[in-house]
Amino acid sequence: KLILRFNGKDSDYISVNLAMTDTSSLPTNWEVNVVFNIFLVNQISGHYLYSQGITRRFQTMKFEWGLSKFISKEILSDPSNGYLVNDTCVFGAEVFVIERQAAVECLSLDNVDTRYKHDLKISDFSKLEETWNSAYFIAGGQKW
Repeated sequence: KLILRFNGKDSDYISVNLAMTDTSSLPTNWEVNVVFNIFLVNQISGHYLYSQGITRRFQTMKFEWGLSKFISKEILSDPSNGYLVNDTCVFGAEVFVIERQAAVECLSLDNVDTRYKHDLKISDFSKLEETWNSAYFIAGGQKW
């Protein structure tokens, strides 16, 4: 279910949370991993205000997750923004359950030659802009 919190008159924002309900059929120590989006429909343009794919683990101790400042009350209540039309707004959620697969294998490497180890020294790290690329190096007969 979606839970909207208006956070009292002292808050300028509305929070929106997604919560699991009726977990009684789940086993003890259950957990469900999901990626979810919460959205609000702009009823004028047909576009959405939405969260960017939030990944969370729902479990017995934490069955509710969301956004504490999803939208400001001022933006929501301004009719020209299209979120509140005729005193009606449309919130929604997309929920994608991530199937959990356990890995039961273990690999142990004994007496392994680490001849492909390559250290990269990055000088003037604090002066880097957006991207840093190393010179290529060869490992396993391939350029990396």
